[in-house]
Amino acid sequence: MTNAKSIFISYRRLTSIDITGRIYDRLVAHFGENSVFKDVDSIPFGVNFRHHLEQEVSRCPVLLAIIDLQWLGVTDDRGRPKLANPADWVRVEIEAALRRDRLVIPVLVGGASLPEDAALPEGMRGLVHRQSAVVRCDPDFHRDLDRLIHRIEGVFSSLAFGSAPSTPSSLPAPSLPTPSLIDELAAALATANKTAQESAIRPMGRRRWLRLAGLGLLGGGTAMAVRQQVPALQTLTPGEVSKAMPALATLPDRIQNALAQGEGAALTPAPEPLDVETPALEPPGPATPDPEIPSLGASDSGELYSYESVTVDEFGMGRSQVKFSTPAHKALRLETPIGPVTLRLVSIVGGQFVLGAPATEPGHDPLQPTQTIAAVESFWMSVHPITQGEWRAVAQLPAVNRELDPNPAYFTGNDRPVEQVTWQEAVEFCDRLNQLVETHPDQPGLRRYRLPTEAEWEYACRAKTTTPFHTGQTLTTELANYNGTQPYRQEPVGQFRGTTTAVGAFGKANDFGLYDMHGNVLEWCSPSRDASLGDVWRVVRGGSWQSPPQQCRSAYRVGRKADTRSNEVGFRIVGEAVQS
Repeated sequence: MTNAKSIFISYRRLTSIDITGRIYDRLVAHFGENSVFKDVDSIPFGVNFRHHLEQEVSRCPVLLAIIDLQWLGVTDDRGRPKLANPADWVRVEIEAALRRDRLVIPVLVGGASLPEDAALPEGMRGLVHRQSAVVRCDPDFHRDLDRLIHRIEGVFSSLAFGSAPSTPSSLPAPSLPTPSLIDELAAALATANKTAQESAIRPMGRRRWLRLAGLGLLGGGTAMAVRQQVPALQTLTPGEVSKAMPALATLPDRIQNALAQGEGAALTPAPEPLDVETPALEPPGPATPDPEIPSLGASDSGELYSYESVTVDEFGMGRSQVKFSTPAHKALRLETPIGPVTLRLVSIVGGQFVLGAPATEPGHDPLQPTQTIAAVESFWMSVHPITQGEWRAVAQLPAVNRELDPNPAYFTGNDRPVEQVTWQEAVEFCDRLNQLVETHPDQPGLRRYRLPTEAEWEYACRAKTTTPFHTGQTLTTELANYNGTQPYRQEPVGQFRGTTTAVGAFGKANDFGLYDMHGNVLEWCSPSRDASLGDVWRVVRGGSWQSPPQQCRSAYRVGRKADTRSNEVGFRIVGEAVQS
């Protein structure tokens, strides 16, 4: 199988052949027969069984591990667990996929759940930290397969590696080489390094090597171009200025007329009244009306939402840069007297994941809750923290429970995140949107807005990763706004900006298309989807512009009083298609 968009299905024939067959048929109908590998019967006679399986896995970016209720307890003829045998073909398949960092999706069928770490061989333990998909029997089977296919489509779309913007300083983003090509490149690099060491005029120190690798001039680090998006300023043309202020356009003539009138006054005892263009001084039309309340618009244009994500190693060097495109996004458009304000949300497909951090993760607090497997339903989330421009537009809407200051932020800027808002005020922001939606029952789009729960926030932040950050083993100040003066691992010392930055300014999102999940501002969360306004304490997530990297991890959480106002704390919102 040579198709780059291929799916490997790992399953037990004895226990899950029927449901696997139905899953296989659906996948073949959608992706094509040449894109799905399922049966060992297709292995040619005489070949090395283990080698062939590993080779097939290496060619498939996605492996589905079908797990039923008996998957863990299947034994051989002697009563020994099959997974204890290193030659067991299910074990060979999954270990090969995990070792090659393929997307491994545990598919839970028949009411099964993920096994515990200790129940699996060491090479398979990474399986329990992967987000799982549940496939139920009818009448839910096809709905569950639709969700699974949607997730796989997202992986295949990520295989279209893009290049950075065509500026003089940007380098194209490379595609990921195959494992065999990696070995060849490693051998070639070793030979080149040996030759360079023998003939070098001066030795290459570690600092110089890292610098050249970061520029993409040496192997060991993928060249990574960080795109900074500068928000465009709203401009007025000269014609618009004259239209907005008609008297200003005639100011030079009026000054000249006034001077001439002043000179004539000294010579003429009783001058005629001066014509100073009275019509220009009078309002050109009816008096300016009071500011209008913003009106609602929703967009499902079908245009693709495109973004890029980056993964770095413990040295902060780029390992991969992936371009995504998805039609699953919505734009909530508010028409205001000062122009339209658009709030964008992207679809997050629900699933299971491991909530929290392992005790071995740098920065882990033993007082934090232990890791647990959590599940979330599908939802929509704003692609970045709520900006000051979005806040100001919603603050013009009629109050529901409390008044809102239209300009609460300490660091001002329309494209910067709003901060210095309490948890109750963030809830009021959502309530006003909901009230506006109710007044437009025929308007397409989401029907309810709220703050994310902690589980939803962490699930969205991780975006299928299990590392401390969605960027990988560490974070750099080229990718996020935080206090980088104390490195998290072995990355270079970063900068401390001392202020918020425009949302999305670093040009890199996570795999779900969300920006600024690490740093910039901490974000309010709710303990549940319908939390009481009376509770005193709330949790914030994500770190801020002055947080050290340990406090920007996906699992980091800290409590704040609900009435806290801080220039570190903002929020983002979640949307639901049907109001519950």
